[in-house]
Amino acid sequence: METILRIQGASKSFGEVQALQDVGFEVAGGEVVALLGPNGAGKSTLIRSITTLERLDSGTIQVCDAKAQANPRKVRGYLGYAGQESALDKVLTGREFLRFQGGLVHLPKNTIATRVEELLQRFGLAEAGDRTLEGYSGGMARRLDLAASVMHKPKLLILDEPSTGLDYDARRELWQLLSELRAEGTALLLATHDFEEADVLADRAVMMSHGSVVGVGTPDELRNGLGSWILSAMLHEHRVSGDREQLRQLFTAVPGQEMPPAPQSPEYAKAISPGQETKEGRSWSAWLSEHAQNQNINLVSVGMRRPTLQDAYLAGTKETAEVTA
Repeated sequence: METILRIQGASKSFGEVQALQDVGFEVAGGEVVALLGPNGAGKSTLIRSITTLERLDSGTIQVCDAKAQANPRKVRGYLGYAGQESALDKVLTGREFLRFQGGLVHLPKNTIATRVEELLQRFGLAEAGDRTLEGYSGGMARRLDLAASVMHKPKLLILDEPSTGLDYDARRELWQLLSELRAEGTALLLATHDFEEADVLADRAVMMSHGSVVGVGTPDELRNGLGSWILSAMLHEHRVSGDREQLRQLFTAVPGQEMPPAPQSPEYAKAISPGQETKEGRSWSAWLSEHAQNQNINLVSVGMRRPTLQDAYLAGTKETAEVTA
């Protein structure tokens, strides 16, 4: 597929704050790439740079055949954008809002009405087209915002936390619409801290932390790169002082990668791979349970689970679970 977005060596600082540091990746037509990271990871600065609202200190951003710094107007013509906060005017109807949007993106006047009706049907808003936006639910408003962002059939659609504030059903409807756009060849760049959303939608994920890219790959590649299992042990909430240190010492015998704990968490965990058993051929979960009991460490549970995309992010960035929640 054609490369729609190419970012190379993108760096940007604000005073002493390094917002972006040598960021680089590509997005192809019909591909969904998720930007993963908490607030402060650099996602917003990168999006503002792609949309030509910020100018890089160094590096290049190219959308199709245009570079953001050399030809920002042409770049903007290739882009669609739906921000975290909806920019809907509550006094307009859905149909009026889309017609206004058609004028903003310079559609030929004789095509706007037809395109508006097409989008109202496509996004399930035909019956609500003549209602004012103040009566729209959160899910309806998000769908209208998305419809407006694809009014001019952009090559690249940028979405900033698209499902924020939506209930379960509205999120699923939104994900279905985004999957359909992808299938039609639209490239999607999805900035999110919602790991489930990235897992469902993304072909690849770009993990960002403190302005840098710390990992790129498919969700499966990122999970498998961490290990095949997460071995965890949970202390009793009324644990005796020192139990956590004893548990940490027990885990030093377990081969694998230590997982960053949440602050004050009673859980300790490591990512391990198949074939990593004790010398006696026992599972590490059984070994931990036995040795914790022998040392009078009060455990609530010992378990094994498959790694998640969030696990891969936490391990790759050394962030805590509390930061990315």
